[in-house]
Amino acid sequence: MADASADLITQGVLREGLSSIVREMRGLMIRSSYSSIIYEGFDFSCAMLDASGRLVAQSSEDHPFHVIPVAWTVQHLLRRLEREGTSIGPDDIFLHNDPYTGGTHLNDVAVIWPVFREGRLTMFVVVRSHWADIGGMTPGSLSGNAAEILQEGLRLDCVRADKAGGGPILNVIRDNVRVSEEAMADFRVVLGTCRVAESRLDGLYGKYGLATVNAAIDGMLDASETRMKARIADLADGTYHGVGYLDGNDPALFPLSVHVAMTVDGDTIHADFKGTSPQVAAPLNAGPAIAATSILTILKSFLDPAGLINDGTMRPITVDAPEGTIVHASWPAPCGGLNEVRFASDAAVMSALSFLVPEKMTGDVRGTSNHTYIGGRDDSGRPFIFYEYPSGGTGGFDGHDGNPAVRAFNEGENVSIQSAEVVETVFPLKLRRNELRPDSGGAGRWRGGMGLLREVEVMTDEARLSLLSDRNFVWPAGVNGGRSGAGNHTNVCRDGAPVEPSSFRGKISGFPLKRGDLVVMRSSGGGGFGDPAERDAEALSADKDDGIVTEAGAAAYRDQAPDETVAPIHAGCETLAPYEARLSAALAERLGTAPGQMIEIVPNKGAVLRFWVRPEPASGHDLVIAKTWADRISRSLCKVRTTPTGTPEFVKERQD
Repeated sequence: MADASADLITQGVLREGLSSIVREMRGLMIRSSYSSIIYEGFDFSCAMLDASGRLVAQSSEDHPFHVIPVAWTVQHLLRRLEREGTSIGPDDIFLHNDPYTGGTHLNDVAVIWPVFREGRLTMFVVVRSHWADIGGMTPGSLSGNAAEILQEGLRLDCVRADKAGGGPILNVIRDNVRVSEEAMADFRVVLGTCRVAESRLDGLYGKYGLATVNAAIDGMLDASETRMKARIADLADGTYHGVGYLDGNDPALFPLSVHVAMTVDGDTIHADFKGTSPQVAAPLNAGPAIAATSILTILKSFLDPAGLINDGTMRPITVDAPEGTIVHASWPAPCGGLNEVRFASDAAVMSALSFLVPEKMTGDVRGTSNHTYIGGRDDSGRPFIFYEYPSGGTGGFDGHDGNPAVRAFNEGENVSIQSAEVVETVFPLKLRRNELRPDSGGAGRWRGGMGLLREVEVMTDEARLSLLSDRNFVWPAGVNGGRSGAGNHTNVCRDGAPVEPSSFRGKISGFPLKRGDLVVMRSSGGGGFGDPAERDAEALSADKDDGIVTEAGAAAYRDQAPDETVAPIHAGCETLAPYEARLSAALAERLGTAPGQMIEIVPNKGAVLRFWVRPEPASGHDLVIAKTWADRISRSLCKVRTTPTGTPEFVKERQD
């Protein structure tokens, strides 16, 4: 018994020791980097993996979508080296950003640093950081109109370099990225950070011995597996379905969708993403690691938020993401908007999970990264790239309103925005307005958090705007009867008049800006939780006093548009897409619903289901939807309500 206790104590000490190394890496990156997207935006993550590519340690501030795919990358590297018959030397490092083999998007460059002890490979230290530019068609590389990955920049698939930071590949990279001096300076910071991590690991190996450290890692991973299995075992067995939607970047592609069938079987879960939209020639695809990242992130957040995330956490979960879909894209699909796909995937998993633990769920989050780039040259000719990703509101949850303009639970420690002092010192820009956006939080018993309203003035004659965002048409949904938060919308104000920089809202590619233009960013609010009519009167009054809700916005709580209770839903005999519905003329008139508008089928508990109204009225039934969903909806009476959004054409006719 005494020996077992000692083993557990040693395991706990080493677990915290490994985590402390990762936390030190984060501090070094923030204090030493040259790019504001690192030292202000915190758009990077650190991790450690063992010699077989198992995720061992990360910090609580790291981003799930950065860290979880790292294991795919390292295991891909090991398999490739085995096929080639080559090995890793103690002075080697590898550079990787390939979405198809465990990367995210091309801007997120991972440096994989092998650690050796006693002549053996023992660990991989990895830093994945966002480069301000990696080449491609527009400053900042992320473009709303990219049609293939070649337009998004340089693709690095475990390219070998050396720990001194030299080699021909670095010359190629430097010559093919914008703001190259800043990029190379940040790269040297990453190398220094990895070198410090290696020295800290040497200290642990020297104190405890290689065998003890490895045994402790095995114990840590097994403990995480046991813990996750126990949480899953509390769920009711069965298969639960969910769907999340994306805007796309073309009316002909609207809406893209992520479908998941989540099967609980004892202490394991299998997630099948069959039915998800095929990959598209638009920057709205993701590599194969993202579906697994999504299912783990959501299950961990709602079932076991306090436990560690490592290889053991993932063991009870299996995932089938069909190749050729937007959650498992292959070359040459562009993947700049992987996070937009991930947010839709998260929404689908939350939708499925909401039927198991509705009381634990939240309204949806802003649902997009809002990649916003202003790039060009200042008046002295110096190139610049301003990159920001304005946060929005988080969803309301049982007992509390959502939070305004912050990172959500399914993200890491990226900051919401950069400070005005840094923006105005580093870039030829001025912050003219920065405030919370009234009425943007979804109405509910517990209100969704508010989004941002931010205006940036251009102070140079040479600048271009690019934007890659989503949830401009498909707004963040409420849960358990709550209503949607307001959607994202970024445009330009020129000479006092609004200008739309693209024909499709949310997707902008290199729009020319003039001196004096205002880039106006409006980020979305979170979805509400529960029936808005049940919101406490004093809380609503306080919201109005604080300017969170206007008098007009308060109508969503008291004088709501009618919800209609309809007879059992009919599965259409004719062909309907899974996202389409036909309403009887009488029901459409009662709801005030127009063709192209979105409607929601609202359960008292769980996630809403969304449909877009076809022009042809239904006959003989109030509501006709595709058999796919009709078979999954209770045949009892069901509420249906309209929403203020719809297809891109519908929204264009009703500009906000």
